[in-house]
Amino acid sequence: MIFVTVGSTEIPFARLIQALARLPADELRVQYGGGPPPAHAAEAVDFMSFGEVMERVEAADVVVCHAGAGSILCAVRAGHTPVVVPRLKRFSEAVTDHQAELARALAHEGKVSAVYHESRLAEAVAATPPRRPPLAGGERPLHTAVRAALHGTSAAV
Repeated sequence: MIFVTVGSTEIPFARLIQALARLPADELRVQYGGGPPPAHAAEAVDFMSFGEVMERVEAADVVVCHAGAGSILCAVRAGHTPVVVPRLKRFSEAVTDHQAELARALAHEGKVSAVYHESRLAEAVAATPPRRPPLAGGERPLHTAVRAALHGTSAAV
């Protein structure tokens, strides 16, 4: 199963939703946010509670998400290397390009697979490494990497 989430914002993320057409519809479970639903998916819900999102993250073989810190942390904590598609300012998907900056930093650390052009989404999903066991509680390497990315330093994880 491929779980896709665009986060909790009302701002549509049509670029990612349209790119889902390149993925197998029967495997897609999509939380699509404030825009139109995907043309094909086994499940498509505009918004979900945190618990519902986590149920799907934990059941998924692959997680695809925007480059929001919360979505990334949840996926990594569940053992995924998420495929992240950052929302970009030039497409009016975000106010700034902070998601691209975070995706770049976390991809450099090997924590995510960053996709900067939606035509590469299917390739990135196919290349996603197998899921690892979920991380235990406490400070995690991703916390260090996110903190380093926010402060513009290199994380030693």
